Amino acid sequence: MLYKLNKSSWDYEKVKRVSLDAIGWKEKDLERLVSKHLQDFISSKDLMTIFNERPRQEEPDILAVDKDGDLYIFELKRWGSNQENLLQVLRYGQLFGNSSYDELNEKYLKYSQGNISLMDAHKQYFDKDASNQITQEMFNNKQHFIVMTNGLDQQTVEAIIYWKKNGLTIDAIVYWIFEVNGEHYIEFNMYSPIESYLEYESSAYVLNTNHTNNPLTTDEMLTGMKAAAYHKGWQEKIEKIQKGDIVFLYKSGAGIVGYGKGSGKYNKQDYNGYTNAETNTPLQDFCILKCPLSASEMKAICGQGFNFRQTMFSISEENANKLMRVIQKHYL
Repeated sequence: MLYKLNKSSWDYEKVKRVSLDAIGWKEKDLERLVSKHLQDFISSKDLMTIFNERPRQEEPDILAVDKDGDLYIFELKRWGSNQENLLQVLRYGQLFGNSSYDELNEKYLKYSQGNISLMDAHKQYFDKDASNQITQEMFNNKQHFIVMTNGLDQQTVEAIIYWKKNGLTIDAIVYWIFEVNGEHYIEFNMYSPIESYLEYESSAYVLNTNHTNNPLTTDEMLTGMKAAAYHKGWQEKIEKIQKGDIVFLYKSGAGIVGYGKGSGKYNKQDYNGYTNAETNTPLQDFCILKCPLSASEMKAICGQGFNFRQTMFSISEENANKLMRVIQKHYL
């Protein structure tokens, strides 16, 4: 996230975030940018681009190799990441994971439109000599999968963690585009551990109102225009909600009953006789729905299911916007 500091009020506000569409860019434009400057965006591991996707072909957006000949398979998406993007890059792993040197060399020659072989180009790019130059057999002995997208949802993060635990080398690089005084800036985030990524980048949450445990808490949140959680292990989650984040209040068995934006302020108070067992944050621009938006409707709108048993979970900015459009049109 990018924030503007207000020196006069000693406060901050989120910088406007926009999409590629909003600035007239297409996915192919981003692909060309990344492949041309891959070594700048992936500074932790020098990479050499060897191939770009061709129109109407089942191919990854970018193929690259490192100094050891490992193959990097990139899939770029200009919309919020979801599990389908992840499955797509894994599909490319099936198609290209067994490619021989000759097959990679053929792709490189088409990409470079030159006569220098992949072996010789690799030697020049990584400044290798006869003593440390790899052999043809060393190319593509290991694959790395990378999804590059403008947002991550919780299910995608959980899927990445699962595959990593099972030995697959897969990561996500998330980019954001910001607008400042009519100019546009792009930020790539590739350093945060994926397990804690949502704590850094999420901007929309669904909060369970604790109705199953205490039927009174839903009305307390609605009338108090706040998001709250109770007892240690759960109440700490509220402090993930940053100023400007969208929070949907979800009542078990009913659906979304209200929503608002995080204020960046946090309070603790007693709950059911326990000292400071409630943490809450006031919600700004708060609205109560005239009837709940059910779990099944949420699934239909977003095209995916959610784990409503959690106290609070994040959703992608794309899904938050989908829900907001439907709520504002039909539920207010």
